[in-house]
Amino acid sequence: MALKTARNNPNNKTGFILNHKKMKVIFDPEEPIQNSTSATIGNFDGVHLGHKKILSAVKEEAKQQGLSSCVITFHPHPQKVLQNIDIPLLTPIRERLRLLENEGIDVVACYTFTKDIAKISAEDFVTDILVGKLNLKHLIVGPDFSFGSKRQGNLDLLNKMGAQYGFDTEVVETATLDGEIVSSTSIRNLVREGNMLKAGRFLGYNFYIEGQVKEGERRGRQIGFPTANLDTDWDILPKVGVYATLAHVEGKELSSITNVGYRPTFGHNELLIETHIFDFSADIYKKRIKVEFVDRVRDEQKFNGPEALIEQIKKDVERVKEILSTKL
Repeated sequence: MALKTARNNPNNKTGFILNHKKMKVIFDPEEPIQNSTSATIGNFDGVHLGHKKILSAVKEEAKQQGLSSCVITFHPHPQKVLQNIDIPLLTPIRERLRLLENEGIDVVACYTFTKDIAKISAEDFVTDILVGKLNLKHLIVGPDFSFGSKRQGNLDLLNKMGAQYGFDTEVVETATLDGEIVSSTSIRNLVREGNMLKAGRFLGYNFYIEGQVKEGERRGRQIGFPTANLDTDWDILPKVGVYATLAHVEGKELSSITNVGYRPTFGHNELLIETHIFDFSADIYKKRIKVEFVDRVRDEQKFNGPEALIEQIKKDVERVKEILSTKL
């Protein structure tokens, strides 16, 4: 089903055009849905392994009871509104929706989080939104779930109101990997540290960014390693350094090497994301590409001149090819 777009839907505050074919997205808290739902509530930043555990339970219950699977999420992050804390997210909201669609979710209620919404009592949120608009029949949450004004809503309240309004609440235990809790916060820290292997294991896929290729100074071309300079709106970038990457260009996955840094050899102080795609010569200026970060190769270094830099890049390229050969 084609969706309302950002241009013609006044309740879409995300500022982008949507075109989800398999998943319905609701922005207006007043818009009801007809089908009864199996649902969950959360931020779902990154849609990582922990999220997927909950989503699987939501979909399984929907399948068994003939319900629509539903995710209730908010934008921007509640802490940004309530505490003026800017939470850098793993993915922009449009990408979060795309990942949820990839998981096979039927409906996402993506509500703009405001101070007015924060004032809604837990009881009113259940009656007005969950039951009144989203036709809730089964709710799946994590063990420490709370909601509503001052987070006064809890499992006891949900069980009590569920008995009154005809819905069940199920608790899904937190996902762990290698003895550690999988969370968006832990993955954000791993990406900032440049630990792409562990971040990828927690996500269930390689961390990636997308953006438009912008005009650069053509330094890479001058030294024999032309690069695509990426202009991206991703909040979080991997730690400054050199990475083994996979570039997605016009539907093709291509081996590549990416430098996130300031090019100290040439005296720059602007953070750049530069990707050299192996055995590739097409003009992709102004095109959108996706770059997956597979593993970290080394820190960024300042070299005595272009010759020393070229020699190191040659070694880096060989190392990246070796890394990617084991991943592909």
